[in-house]
Amino acid sequence: MRRAFLAAAVFAFACLLPRAARVGLAGDYLDPVGGIKAQDEPLYASSAIRMGTEGGWLTPVFMGRMALYKPPLLMWMSGVAVRLAGVSRLALRFPIALLCALAAGLVFWWAAEVRSWQAGAAAVLLLASNHLWHVLASLCLTDGLLAAFCTAAVYCLFADPWLESRAAFWGYSGSVAAAILTKSVAGALPLGILALYWLLAPRNRRPAFPRMCAAAALALALAAPWFVYQLLAHRRWFWTEHVAIEILGYGAGTPPQTSQENQALFYAMRLLRIDPLLASLALVTLPAFAAELKRRSAPAVLLACWMGLLLAAVLFWQYRSVTYLLPLVPAAAILAASYGTLAEARSAKWLLALALAGFVLKAATPGAPWGIAFRGGTVVASAPMLSAYCGMGRANELVVVQPDDQLYATVLPLPKVRYYPIGEAPVSGRYGMDFASMGVVLDAAQFDGLDGLLPVFRRQLREWGVESTSSVGAIIVGSTTADLARTIRNHPSTDFFLPERYGEAASASAVATHEIVPVPPGYFLLLARETHPAAPPKWSCEP
Repeated sequence: MRRAFLAAAVFAFACLLPRAARVGLAGDYLDPVGGIKAQDEPLYASSAIRMGTEGGWLTPVFMGRMALYKPPLLMWMSGVAVRLAGVSRLALRFPIALLCALAAGLVFWWAAEVRSWQAGAAAVLLLASNHLWHVLASLCLTDGLLAAFCTAAVYCLFADPWLESRAAFWGYSGSVAAAILTKSVAGALPLGILALYWLLAPRNRRPAFPRMCAAAALALALAAPWFVYQLLAHRRWFWTEHVAIEILGYGAGTPPQTSQENQALFYAMRLLRIDPLLASLALVTLPAFAAELKRRSAPAVLLACWMGLLLAAVLFWQYRSVTYLLPLVPAAAILAASYGTLAEARSAKWLLALALAGFVLKAATPGAPWGIAFRGGTVVASAPMLSAYCGMGRANELVVVQPDDQLYATVLPLPKVRYYPIGEAPVSGRYGMDFASMGVVLDAAQFDGLDGLLPVFRRQLREWGVESTSSVGAIIVGSTTADLARTIRNHPSTDFFLPERYGEAASASAVATHEIVPVPPGYFLLLARETHPAAPPKWSCEP
């Protein structure tokens, strides 16, 4: 069985590795139905690159300011890969793809032990061909890691419901701790699964209460040091960004949404459109699964606790994102492959054939919401243009106007990057840090007079526990194109990357100080005439 586990993991890894190596950073849609791109990937990747190349492992930093919205395990793992193999998209994504592939092996093992090796193989095929899994398990994002660690934790309970063996006890606790260090409160969901399973499982198929408490305590103890350190070292920033905004604001508040459906409709429609095969097979098995639950089969109860608690958490969490469904996908694959008439011994070969046909069909329709793509490229139109600019080797700072690059410029080895939205100030208040008071966000007039304001912002940043002023002016908000024209005139040594619709307003201000370089389709550069060569880039301009 171990060889079959390794074969399943290798197959899953082979499906993920080409995407991890070929798709550009932020280069795919997280939500193919809503057209939501992977903006968070450059954010995590930039922090990981900084850790791997400069150090500062305890506190993630993004664009010069502390980034404490998520715990750092993803950045640690990608940072170590960068330190060992250099900066590349493959190095940044390799740990996520590897752990998700091992989780796919556990899915095989579970279904194979419940039913048969054919069911295990079908479960892996269903998982590997799921669009969400295929995308999120091959990007530098927390979602794939969370799904892998959650799967590992629940599998430890499946393999040893009493948590008596050292491997199961430490495996469960270590997986939960890793999940918490990946995604904070969401990472603690396996503790809820354990508690619910303890309440519902047969008495002879559950851990003793002291053993369960010991496993939970060990998980929390392993995860706690980073949180304690941040509370001691950066109390105000950590509490505001991590607790008040990320957990209480987006979890219990009414944050701005990317769509207008209600919670249940949002997730139901995406489940059906993103993987109709897996959704249909899972629904068909429900009568047989309900019969197993009525018999109080321990594996079925555990699977029900896994799916039920995660689904309840997704519906309770106020912010909607299709990525929150990812930890449910391995459980759904096990459900679809292990129960129902197709999973029976006589029909198992037909289930395996159906899963294989689904994999082939999805690979043949990569552009569909349910499709899986192995090709490279990026959905961020401006990314190749920014990479080409990086290859010019200029020492000037770059201002990206009306940005649509999904933060891609932040992962390039550029001397300094600033963003310049026009009329769109970043969210603040309950759903965003007060970056304006710190100078991280400036209006156009403040940016033009930054030298005089820098001492004020330095004092303000120190009150938040930050000594460096490198984050000041990371974002400049212009109200009108007239603000942009004035900024260009007042910064003759700065390069600008702009959409072509600002050509008329910008070119009149830049004619004496900048060279205007069209970058088709749809963009142009203002290259300062005052320049000098930069030092050789520390990594590739096409990470």
